[in-house]
Amino acid sequence: MNYSKGEMHIHSLFPTAIGETVRIVTSEEQQFFAELLNKPVKENIGNTFTEENHVLDNTRLSNLKNDLTDITNEYFQKVYRPTNDVEIYITISWVNYTKQGEFHHNHCHGNSIISGVYYIDTDDDDTITFETPFKFLSGFHGLKIKAKDYNLWNSEEWWFKTPKNNVLLFPSSMMHRVDSTTNRGVRTSLAFNTFIKGTINTGLVELTL
Repeated sequence: MNYSKGEMHIHSLFPTAIGETVRIVTSEEQQFFAELLNKPVKENIGNTFTEENHVLDNTRLSNLKNDLTDITNEYFQKVYRPTNDVEIYITISWVNYTKQGEFHHNHCHGNSIISGVYYIDTDDDDTITFETPFKFLSGFHGLKIKAKDYNLWNSEEWWFKTPKNNVLLFPSSMMHRVDSTTNRGVRTSLAFNTFIKGTINTGLVELTL
């Protein structure tokens, strides 16, 4: 590049890809999720979630599962650009419930490649916060340097709005949380994990899953 002397250029290297799109929940699906509210739940740190962890396997949600699978594969193809015929499939899926004043603790998803969240019932103020994997090593050589304003290089965390019908996709290893919600209703979101099938090119060896 032909830079003039003394001109500083900042390059964004190894960014993390967050996928975002919209998929409108149907009235039939909305009815299913309304009925699911009466099913058994488990206590989480700050909120609750369904005991059922294969929610998308219900035949009443077959169209939703197909759409979320297609959406996730679009993200995978755009971000990972696999050489071989590799595709993503959904493994487990569950629904999170967060009442007013509740929260969803900071966590990541194990045994998964890409994780996703589909927002079924949220309000305009609901958000999700992602955390850099280098949070405790951020800055120069681990120094904590207070920023006068934040950007994609100096931020330890970043939040996204989560309106109803939005789908967010992210690497499963990425830490994320939901802060105490002001939603007067029950913040309802469908979360899912994924894995891959196909031939993975590892250089000297090709592994088929």
